[in-house]
Amino acid sequence: MNPNPSRIVIMLALLALLAGCGPNRVEPPSRFPRPVMAPMALTAALDADAAFKTYVHSEKLPPPGQAWRLSIGPASVDWMKNLLAAAFANFNPDSGSGADIVFRPSIESVQFSTPAQSRTEFYEAWIKYKVDVLDKSGKVVANWPIAAYGKRRDRALTSAEEGMAEAVNKAMRDGAAGLALELRDPKRLGSLLYAPPAVNQGNGNAS
Repeated sequence: MNPNPSRIVIMLALLALLAGCGPNRVEPPSRFPRPVMAPMALTAALDADAAFKTYVHSEKLPPPGQAWRLSIGPASVDWMKNLLAAAFANFNPDSGSGADIVFRPSIESVQFSTPAQSRTEFYEAWIKYKVDVLDKSGKVVANWPIAAYGKRRDRALTSAEEGMAEAVNKAMRDGAAGLALELRDPKRLGSLLYAPPAVNQGNGNAS
């Protein structure tokens, strides 16, 4: 039996409607300026696990808001690689043996706001990172919280996704600036990596 042309048209229209009801998908651009820094004479590595690399924040806004899907992980890996490559004389973009210092990042929370929500002209994004710093033996010597914020004005944009993507990109740049501040003092980092072992303060009597 030949298919009914009108039925096919209706089905295609329904499929298009369903596709249009999907979430706003945001892929922030990996567009980060290379920092101007004096590289430290250390070998550094980035230990980003699969959860960090593929991190996605999904949220359905209250009515009449829409669903959003923000891909945070891939560009977060890129900005960290970009910063660490500038901060250290030798940088391994993956976890590896022989590194003097290893950075293990995680994403603790993501928040965002649209112009309709805030009644402003801005798309806004907040990302809370945490970076564990490990020495060459694998011991965690520091935990650095990195709070990142970015916004993009809702003018001359082609879509809501573009506005949110730019806000997230600016938040990541803010995160890079925050981590750069932690790395600015080489003496501080050296004190973490080469701290002398604790002396046993026992109460035993000397012979």
